Amino acid sequence: MSDRSLVIRNYPFPGAENEVAATAYGTNWPVVYLIYNDKEVYVGETTSASVRYAQHADQNGKYYNDRKRLNRISIVFDEQFNKSAILDIEQNLIHLLETESAMLEENGMHGRTLQNRNAGQSYSHNYYNRAIYQAKVEEIWNRLLRMQFVHNPYPDIKNSDLFKYSPYTSLTAEQEQVCRDIIRDIIQALQHNRKGMAVIRGAAGTGKSLVLINMIMTILKSRKVHYDFDFETDSEDDLDERYGLHAELERFYELWKEKTGYDDLKIGFVVPMASIRATFKVVFKYAGKSTPGMRANMVIGPNAVVTHEGEREYDVVFVDESHRLKRRVAMSGTEMSAFDNCCTRLGMNPKEATQLDFLLKKSKYQVLVYDENQSIKPTDIPAEVMRQKMDAQVTIRRELKSQMRCQAGGDFMQYIDDIFNTRNPKFQSFGSYDFKLFNDPNAMIDFICKMDKKEDLCRTLAGYSWEWVSANGKGNPTTVKEYIKAGRKPDIELDGKSYYWNLNSSQWILNSSPEEIGCVHTSQGYDLNRVGVILGREIDYDPDSKSIIINRSLFFDKKVKQQTTDAQLKQFIINAYKVMLVRGIKGCYVYAYNKNLRDYLKNFISTI
Repeated sequence: MSDRSLVIRNYPFPGAENEVAATAYGTNWPVVYLIYNDKEVYVGETTSASVRYAQHADQNGKYYNDRKRLNRISIVFDEQFNKSAILDIEQNLIHLLETESAMLEENGMHGRTLQNRNAGQSYSHNYYNRAIYQAKVEEIWNRLLRMQFVHNPYPDIKNSDLFKYSPYTSLTAEQEQVCRDIIRDIIQALQHNRKGMAVIRGAAGTGKSLVLINMIMTILKSRKVHYDFDFETDSEDDLDERYGLHAELERFYELWKEKTGYDDLKIGFVVPMASIRATFKVVFKYAGKSTPGMRANMVIGPNAVVTHEGEREYDVVFVDESHRLKRRVAMSGTEMSAFDNCCTRLGMNPKEATQLDFLLKKSKYQVLVYDENQSIKPTDIPAEVMRQKMDAQVTIRRELKSQMRCQAGGDFMQYIDDIFNTRNPKFQSFGSYDFKLFNDPNAMIDFICKMDKKEDLCRTLAGYSWEWVSANGKGNPTTVKEYIKAGRKPDIELDGKSYYWNLNSSQWILNSSPEEIGCVHTSQGYDLNRVGVILGREIDYDPDSKSIIINRSLFFDKKVKQQTTDAQLKQFIINAYKVMLVRGIKGCYVYAYNKNLRDYLKNFISTI
């Protein structure tokens, strides 16, 4: 149903000052507006449309050099608007339009470039009836779509990784504080020529990657961009903090140039997992349009931090998923060769060195996001080794606690942990979050496929307890139909139906059919609207010992099994399942292959 209180009116720009002033809610009322032409757009908010229109149109005003190229304005009026709401809506529209532009360009089309130098309000404020105003954002977008001002439907934008990882995403107050604290520690360390390390801890879904990206954007923007806030109308609780940090960064760059001769910092965004690295490269590519210095080649693997002779070394590296940094154990031949080459160049013993040592050696400051419970392979640096190395270097520690991904909240993470550690937790439900146990695996997969048609980004994942036989065969099929036509045998048999493992490993979440079954390696780091998880043949519950048990012979990830004890393998497998179970934003659905485990889970999950 259309929101009758919300009206979008379109005017020429400039030349319609009197018409805007005469409009209902045109003076002394909060509004959101877009000024634009075919190539550019500026998004703003104000408590008086007529006053702000005149400011932007004033040939002697501070806005005019940019605005003089624009020729239309759309103003969003609503009798229910208030100051908190329009700040929130402005930020959301900036974020959506930035993503829209990137998506269009990825498809060979041209999107409007944002003139905004900042992302609206600094962080996400909660306020009375915020859910109502969030719904108005979708209504505004749908009307812009009907006007053909934008081209992508709202769900397509919201589901894209360009949207989820965009530096325009508004942070929570908790995330914003972590960013400020760490940036200030970076400034202090580099100014005093000392090494430093920040460690951010937090469970899956607390926004650790987003915090890293926002820090990089803030550091880069302060070199060239002067924020365009109006102190008379845009005073927010965090404004002094934001301007204070901006001033500190400006002063730092002046001293840094005097000291080093460089007017910038060499920054690397280190992503250990190749499967998601490509996604971040696209994010950085398009963020660079509004953030000078943000480039796709800043996104690197851990080995790339080992610079060549004569090449400038990194000042700061931001390391995503640092629990996936590697040591020389259970590596493939290609990985081992690259690792050994780095060790040779650094004069390190390959049997003792780790990729964390590479970072420590070749950068002045490291920012690590770390969650040892997401370590899933023996190649990962063991938690005790990571703790020892971090404790020797760390200058600041921060923790993110608020759950940003999963609508079930942080208690859901603890509940999953308690179930797998057989702590016999009290049965819980999680409000509107859909958490169900299926007795029929095919019914669960059919449900996931049905929801994917409705919401997109719904996938089924499984433990690696079926061999990947479909990888062998002639031809180069790319779809399930092509695999069947090529005679490739299915991998997984479940109650009379056959399925294939994920047909590709790079960005599988984004480029796949929900009929495929994914694994932890193709899903870690990604968000899903709904996730179905198959607990495979290798994991069971022993009612006599009242413990989770693992059958090594039914687990087929050779690299994970290599050089691991039974106890270590059990922990890797459990960690992998916990990673998969917390991928879903709106719901998680579970099927356990083994009956004893299924019966155990019925004590904690509503059964279908």
